[in-house]
Amino acid sequence: MCGRYFFSENIDTSRYLKILEKKYGQEVLELWQKGEICPGQIALVELDGDCGLMKWNYQLFDRTLINTRLESIRDKDFYREDFRNHRCVIVASGFYEWKDRQRHYITTDQPAIYLAGIYQNAEGLPRFSIITREATSTSAIHHRVPVALDYRQAETYLKGQLTIVQLESIEPHYRIEKEYENLSLF
Repeated sequence: MCGRYFFSENIDTSRYLKILEKKYGQEVLELWQKGEICPGQIALVELDGDCGLMKWNYQLFDRTLINTRLESIRDKDFYREDFRNHRCVIVASGFYEWKDRQRHYITTDQPAIYLAGIYQNAEGLPRFSIITREATSTSAIHHRVPVALDYRQAETYLKGQLTIVQLESIEPHYRIEKEYENLSLF
């Protein structure tokens, strides 16, 4: 399960800012979270040929979800519409998993990773959920892992050209750091 992820200052946001400034007023832009992102916060997502700000809390009936199992998308009808027509990728530097109260920061050797997601339109800002799958290389830490894509895979996913079966087989080479903390000298 991905319960938090990190958006580093090293990610080049210049191409996003131009689009976001046209779409949103300064009041909304100030809600955009960077650094450690927690459920319920406003985050940057990419769409097919676009980007936007969304809230991390997908509503399903009377429940709020932060993650959606890939298997549930395959097996349950109520996810199919969003998987077909409301795909997004969540831009991140890495994500966190916990085991025995110890936090692990998981990333790749790319400057940014793109977590596959689905979203729903809602009053105010749309809401997203991160898609997870069975973990393989990180299973010693947690049995689930976000579907993490590189830039080319993210573009293909957003165009609707990656199937559930293909997403199940994607797992990049992860780097894992125990008890990663963001330290500041200021």
